Amino acid sequence: MAELTDEIKAKKAADQELFHKFTQELRETGLLDKTPIRGAFEIFLEVSGYALFFYFIADVPPVVAGLFWVLLTVRSTYIVHDLLHKQYFSRKVGNRLGLIFGNLTLGLSGKWWDREHNVMHHTYCNSAEKDGDVQGFGGAIIGEHNFLKVLHRYQHIVLYLLLPVIYFSFYVQSVKFVYEKKNWTEALFLLLHFLLPTYVFYTLPTADAWIVVLIHYFGYGIALAMVTITNHIGLPIVFGDDYKKMSWLEIQTVGSRNVNGGLFIHYIYGGLNTQIEHHVFPHASRFQLLKVAKHLEVFCKENNFPYYSTSPWQAYKEIYVYLKKLRYKG
Repeated sequence: MAELTDEIKAKKAADQELFHKFTQELRETGLLDKTPIRGAFEIFLEVSGYALFFYFIADVPPVVAGLFWVLLTVRSTYIVHDLLHKQYFSRKVGNRLGLIFGNLTLGLSGKWWDREHNVMHHTYCNSAEKDGDVQGFGGAIIGEHNFLKVLHRYQHIVLYLLLPVIYFSFYVQSVKFVYEKKNWTEALFLLLHFLLPTYVFYTLPTADAWIVVLIHYFGYGIALAMVTITNHIGLPIVFGDDYKKMSWLEIQTVGSRNVNGGLFIHYIYGGLNTQIEHHVFPHASRFQLLKVAKHLEVFCKENNFPYYSTSPWQAYKEIYVYLKKLRYKG
């Protein structure tokens, strides 16, 4: 049990007061406001993209169609992420649209993701006991070895080999969650998702359809994971209830990594490259996070809070080295 001394309590209170003042000043700039127009435009582009995909699917090579579907699905993921964080609209509107862009286009449960990501991950970032995002991969990220030992001997390599199947892991978790919660509305939309690959097989010759579908589901796992693994893996893990000794701002900043690259990387990563800003201000629109970053970085460095930012390639290298260090050596 984490012992909260008077000194720890005083520091947490001081951190909270500093952060509250900073938040109020930042809110006055408008950078924390919802962005309904930008969000609506993003949704319009996504719907238009799907219309183009289904209309021209028979007129382009299957590899091109499959890759374009991957792009659409990744962008849908970012939209769902923003909607469930209430970055564009109210929670009610976001949840309803999340059914379309999550359960329907992705085939994944939005409410499952909301619980695991919004509640547990954002509250207990990089907590070994509470954050499901660091409990996966056989426990390798927190130094455990629950897969076959041979896999953990090479876990720094195996991680990248398993990326193509990450979608199927998410799908199984989604179905399990929906069944346990008896959420039949979500279940219906998960079933409706299969109309998308069904249309592909109905429209294309069987061989071409398989190419499109396999590229989509495996490619989506790779594309999404290559973004998300840079967010927290390789950064400090909080064990037990030591998180109680930390202020909320410390919890969010010590376990998050930003990825440099300007507007291009910001688009490719769907705003998740500004991971620190997203964790500190989860309701802030990703369209504003690069601007928020300029303020938050100064605040953190002036007040001795962690703030780590690096290149994409350095982030992948750090993940490789980190997992190699924690691999099974028996």
